[in-house]
Amino acid sequence: ATMSCLRYVRRRLGACSAFKMLVFIFVIFCLLQLAVPAPPRIVSDPIKQQQQLEQLIAAKPEVKNRRPGKFYQNVMVHFDLKGAPPKIPYFLQLLEIVAKTGATGILLEWEDMFPYAGRLEAVRSSDAYSIEEVKSILQKAKSLNLDVVPLVQTFGHLEWILKLEPFRKYRDQDIYPQVLCLGDAEGVALIKDAISQVISVHSEFGIPYFHIGCDEAFAFGNCAASRAWMDSTHSSREELALSHMREIALHVMVKSQETVVLAWNDMLKSFPPPLIKKLQLGKIIEPVVWDYSEDIRTLNDMTWEALAENFPVVWASSAYKGANFPSAQYIDIRHYEANNRNWIDHKMMYESKFSSWRGIIITGWQRYDHMSALCETLPMGTPSLVLQVFTALGVDSKESQSVTRRKAASLLNCSDFHVGNYDLVSPRCSFPGWESYMQFQQTSRNTIQYVESEMANNHHILGWLSPYSRQHGMAQAWYLQQIEPVLNGFKSQLQNNIRGLRKAMDPLFFPNTIDEMIYQTVGKKLAEVEKMIDDLNQLKEVRVWPRRHFPIKDPLVLP
Repeated sequence: ATMSCLRYVRRRLGACSAFKMLVFIFVIFCLLQLAVPAPPRIVSDPIKQQQQLEQLIAAKPEVKNRRPGKFYQNVMVHFDLKGAPPKIPYFLQLLEIVAKTGATGILLEWEDMFPYAGRLEAVRSSDAYSIEEVKSILQKAKSLNLDVVPLVQTFGHLEWILKLEPFRKYRDQDIYPQVLCLGDAEGVALIKDAISQVISVHSEFGIPYFHIGCDEAFAFGNCAASRAWMDSTHSSREELALSHMREIALHVMVKSQETVVLAWNDMLKSFPPPLIKKLQLGKIIEPVVWDYSEDIRTLNDMTWEALAENFPVVWASSAYKGANFPSAQYIDIRHYEANNRNWIDHKMMYESKFSSWRGIIITGWQRYDHMSALCETLPMGTPSLVLQVFTALGVDSKESQSVTRRKAASLLNCSDFHVGNYDLVSPRCSFPGWESYMQFQQTSRNTIQYVESEMANNHHILGWLSPYSRQHGMAQAWYLQQIEPVLNGFKSQLQNNIRGLRKAMDPLFFPNTIDEMIYQTVGKKLAEVEKMIDDLNQLKEVRVWPRRHFPIKDPLVLP
């Protein structure tokens, strides 16, 4: 068939033209091969893989703890960019605050804010930073002597990639976009590409640690490629997952040989310790053990004993915001202070099981996952961020809680520092984002609470603008006239609050973030009031009313 095609081309174009055409086709073929490399095999030669592993372990860099001999040798602050990412000038101001606290570094969870190229360009947020902006963040951190640890999810929490149609085929289960099909060589290569791109930008600024995520992968090992891998290797789902983690960790170590690999612990703790030992994960990964509850309730003796069997080095992870409940609108600093103080006691109880407790990462989540609602924004989290870092650093000098709070007040230029659920920490402060914090934590909350209380207790609204009245058109114009100015007053207050929020947030966030934050909070209440005003205006036009009774269907009564 090939020769027939060649003879046909030669007859139609002549020998010279046919040769040129073949050369052209060959060049195009070679370029395509360079542009789209063949995906690597998911299972490499076991002997070569073991040799590579041993070489990397032997060449593993010596970790230089930033605070040797201290209670926490490293104190990192987490920035979660999968929601409400800050504008660059504000981000740089936040880094200055972090440096002033005495923290040793930051954990940057880029997600779709990183300026990925190639196939991954499609995953970039419309607000994604440019390469120049990313470098300005990294350069600023370096100038402040802050270590920068990039975080790229590589197992679960991959919605930011797998939600898109071109990458849908790499899901473990089509219905769930969270988890990668671990046996799919192309899918794994895509994740490695994301890692490589992040490393290539970070490398000139130093990468002491690289976090590969690997948390909350609720279901895996179901796709055809993963089942085929397990069948061909006579392996379990757990071995599939651990082999994937090892492969990803080795990829990081090959690409950045001065880097130590971190991973969240919650998947590791559910895997058999003998299997972890077999794959030597304890020699290439340092687990980050997280618990954001006030009393560290998810961790116990068994958790730490299982980890200690294989991992000589661990990290703790607490929170300063975004970990109380999904879509938290206001920050409860008391919750996070309790979390960080109880981590101190917890570390004292269990640190002897490990050769080194490397430090603590104080997280500030912006969404629970890519598809959930926004949590407290960075301005609302800043007072807590400062307080929790001072709490972690104050252990060595045995600072009291009151002293730690006074230090936080001083750094933030606050008249005092009050910790009481949703109250303002102080009536007077001066830090980047203070106006936004005050507008939302106090003004918005008070306005919404006032409107809700009035709507729930107003005599006229309860009687003549109830759901019954609005649904069936039964209301008295006399009372509607009394209600109308009340609702217009609510509307005016909420609109004024929104204008104040926009003014305060505009220097800090992109318009998309401001719109989403307002829509999720004050905007919801404004929409409710506006709907009531629309219904009231319709009821005012009614001049004839139907005879009772109306066909009301009780939703609790089955048809």
